[in-house]
Amino acid sequence: MPTRAPRILGIDEFAFRKGRTYGTVLVDVESSRPVDVLPDRETSTVANWLHEHPGAEIICRDRLMAFTKAIRQAAPDALEVADRWHLLQNLSTAVEKTCRRHRDCLRRPAGPEASPPPDTPLLNRIRQRHAEVNELAATGMSLNAIGRHLQLDRKTVRRYRNKDLPGLIASAQDRGHGVLDPFIEHVQHRFHAGCTSSMQLYREVLALGYTGGYHVVHRYVVTIRKGIAVPARSVTARPRDITSWIMRPQESLNSSDVAQLDAVRSACPEIALACDLAREFTDMLRQRRGHLLRDWIQKAALGGPDAIGIFAGSVRQDLHAVTAGLTLPYSSGIVEGHVNRIKTIKRQMYGRASFALLRARILLDP
Repeated sequence: MPTRAPRILGIDEFAFRKGRTYGTVLVDVESSRPVDVLPDRETSTVANWLHEHPGAEIICRDRLMAFTKAIRQAAPDALEVADRWHLLQNLSTAVEKTCRRHRDCLRRPAGPEASPPPDTPLLNRIRQRHAEVNELAATGMSLNAIGRHLQLDRKTVRRYRNKDLPGLIASAQDRGHGVLDPFIEHVQHRFHAGCTSSMQLYREVLALGYTGGYHVVHRYVVTIRKGIAVPARSVTARPRDITSWIMRPQESLNSSDVAQLDAVRSACPEIALACDLAREFTDMLRQRRGHLLRDWIQKAALGGPDAIGIFAGSVRQDLHAVTAGLTLPYSSGIVEGHVNRIKTIKRQMYGRASFALLRARILLDP
């Protein structure tokens, strides 16, 4: 093993068991060769390795805080470079959160006027649970205690406590009837035209491309007869799709994507603002304009949506490394390639052999 670290060192984690135990791989970025493998990702373990192997001038890393602390302890003179792919991933998560929080802006009724939510068993149950949870929370009961009292999961209790009733009802209506949603307008039109047979309507939607079962159509027809059917709604873009349109280069979008994104921007000023900030950041990243980062952080933190502001705050805490990532050509791409190779090796033998053999194979296999 080399006694000194390479000039440009890449550090990244990999999973022994995803979500439970992790190791660390160190790579010479210039030669694209693994340098060492550590049995965990603890700050002390990485710091000890850096103490014992001085010489790294540039260290490429993701945004794991354990690595940041280790580098500042053991190699304070090294230039840290935050990985650009992870920055885009973090920003994409913030954009998607913004789209989810403001999806109410995107809902539009199919008819000229919006109708109030109908009294269905599902919506009545949501109203009742929301009232019960908030009444008990007002008395000071904990989430666990409320969950035991109402026989609900703790996460469900927290959702009912933290989210307003219109938002809960809107989420339930979004789920709708699943595969039947695109055909609801046809079913309603045919029912009011005199075709009230569930089986006949089922045959008609099958011919139109419906892939669900008869019982779904029959249940919806029953709600029409009772006058409590959920009205047909215009189809709205999913938050994930909107995020994809925002994060991808504009020249890669087709005309349909552009038109739908323009409609979303017109319907929701917050999503439009998130779009502008995200595109400004991705342009900085792709054009290597790290000198503009401070101005972007200030703009996002003061006037951006909450999720984008939180992302900007995390960037401010790691300002020097992120600025280097947006300015220099170095990245953790080579390290990610080795993590991919480790996954293959690990699945071949780890669990039937020791960490020592896994480490040897990672370092010695071509």
